[in-house]
Amino acid sequence: MLQIRLLVLLLVVGGMFVSYPVFGQASPITVQTDKPSYADGNTMIISGKVTDQLNIPISVVIKNGQTPVYIAQADVDPSTYSYSVQAVAGGNLWKSAGTYEIDVTYGGPDKTVKTTFQYTGTLQNVPPTNNATSSHNQTVPAIPEFGPLAAMIFAVSIMATLIFYVKTNHSFRIK
Repeated sequence: MLQIRLLVLLLVVGGMFVSYPVFGQASPITVQTDKPSYADGNTMIISGKVTDQLNIPISVVIKNGQTPVYIAQADVDPSTYSYSVQAVAGGNLWKSAGTYEIDVTYGGPDKTVKTTFQYTGTLQNVPPTNNATSSHNQTVPAIPEFGPLAAMIFAVSIMATLIFYVKTNHSFRIK
């Protein structure tokens, strides 16, 4: 019984040193485009804001599925904490019309945000949209793959394995 209490104590103390995301907390980076869709040859404006000035460039990658079709870097304006990149839709890598993804990273996987837009392929007139009502300009909070929640789940699984081992009176052995 003492061993179980010790394990629970270790779990509680270990949990105190793991940081958890706060719901409702602003994303450390945002991204938006000036229009929801682009045709071949259209100029896109990709912009956003950051919450912290890290004094490093922002990475912008446009992808068609898993294939990168455009890669750029942008500096953050230290007075406004904003960035902006211009890209021209189309070219040899832009193979087909459809949904393309923009991945923006600023300093690491916990400061990554994504958005999508439609690439129509051939040049056509795309009506301008009101950015205030466009759902395309919504930001999605970054969710790191191996963040604090994954670390806590890993710790709980290790503790559960140890508790099972103690409860079975050390009856299983690895050979």
